[in-house]
Amino acid sequence: MEKFVNTMYDAITQGMEKEFPERVAFRYYTEETDTVTTVLFKELAQDVRRTVTCLQSTIPDVKGKKICLLSKNSYEYVVNTFGAIMAGCVLVPMNQRKSWEEMSHELELVEPAAILTDGEDYGNKAQLEAAYGGLLRPMDGFRSYEPAAELHPIGHDDLMVLMFTSGTTGLSKGVMMSERNLFSAGHVLWAISAQLADKIDLTKPLPGHYMVLPMFHLGAFIDLFSTTVMGWPLNLGSDIRNFYRDIQKMPSQIMSVVPMIMNALHKDVMRGHRDRLGNLWVPIGSSAMFDPQVLLDMAHNGMFVIQCYGATETCAAGIINFAQDEKHIGAVGQGSAYMDYKIEPDGELCMRGDCVMMGYYKDPEGTAEVIDKDGWVHTGDLARVDEDGYYYIIGRKKNLIILDSGENISPEELEGMVEKCPAVQECIVKELGKKIGVVVYCEKEHQQTVRDFVAQMNRTVPLYKRIGVVEFSETPLPRNATGKLVRK
Repeated sequence: MEKFVNTMYDAITQGMEKEFPERVAFRYYTEETDTVTTVLFKELAQDVRRTVTCLQSTIPDVKGKKICLLSKNSYEYVVNTFGAIMAGCVLVPMNQRKSWEEMSHELELVEPAAILTDGEDYGNKAQLEAAYGGLLRPMDGFRSYEPAAELHPIGHDDLMVLMFTSGTTGLSKGVMMSERNLFSAGHVLWAISAQLADKIDLTKPLPGHYMVLPMFHLGAFIDLFSTTVMGWPLNLGSDIRNFYRDIQKMPSQIMSVVPMIMNALHKDVMRGHRDRLGNLWVPIGSSAMFDPQVLLDMAHNGMFVIQCYGATETCAAGIINFAQDEKHIGAVGQGSAYMDYKIEPDGELCMRGDCVMMGYYKDPEGTAEVIDKDGWVHTGDLARVDEDGYYYIIGRKKNLIILDSGENISPEELEGMVEKCPAVQECIVKELGKKIGVVVYCEKEHQQTVRDFVAQMNRTVPLYKRIGVVEFSETPLPRNATGKLVRK
């Protein structure tokens, strides 16, 4: 669309059904038949309307009820996402691979009217059926219904989506988002489309956006929202292990990535295997902690690297970096005109705007800890800003190691230095006893190489930052659903 609309109702009735009904909305690969299915926007809109009929027919007084989605990425997931919203429900995307302890906590908090699943067992199917069997519905249940003549969205400022934080410590929190929040975030992220529109031939088919991050991940959820609202095609991947197959079957130019995926792409490029990536040329990063050298290497090899910094509490909106130069590529970017920014005296970055969440679900105390009385979201990230207005994330406030001397150590800073050792696959810096320590995952035969590297590195940093203990893990370090290290 030429401008970013402000409601999901307009996105469907004006965009999908009137402005670009014949454009490709989605492609997805079916392994059993070795075929790629193409769905047009007009077909997507009809399936969304079928979902509205399905929900209204099977759930009494459905408006305002919570509808949970437990499934891998699929076209049916997309349809139910928009269908639940257009039926006036509260959409609750959930991580289907969580432990039963975590999942049951979230379900008890939400009290869903229905749980839509793909029927697969992700390790908790028996417990789910025993506790919520009467609420389980198939993801493809909409197909047998007629399209609804009318859509019934909730109010612009009512609760529309309830999404759980990824959480690296403790139980996750439910982040409440209104339509205003999500579409305000869309206005911030619209800058990405504006940048890309200047670099592509708009007389040709629009570039495909490959999506393999799970849709319960906010970055992927916002991709889904913004891409479909703009009328651009999404190529759906269900498993990163099928990445190379997928981009051959569904040529893609754009892809949202986390550091783990970016590093894998980087290895291909640096080993001379750029051709394996097909037409991919725009990796969009959704993390503040990318290695600047990795990004620079990608830029020097024909990629246009974009970084997006945000939080679940700001509906993924925040700061975007389009810089490709060595000076600024390590930043998270410059601020948006749609948001306000400030850095507190202790270095914490705060943001404010219409994209800020309504609050944490049933947790006013937790909300007050994150959003102050003036509407500022305290991100918990430590930042600095340079003379050109570029923001840099230094580390996490809660991760700071405070020494007996009163000095503050950012573990992320030291992790970035240790990871420059080629033998290091993963590492985490933490307090071990009374010393700064690092736990490293690497091949056993490379452990002495790592020790020597850390010893040499210690000579280049102030005494209080020196790593005093090096330990090794025989297995990869624990990470959450979005690939962040779990710090305990």
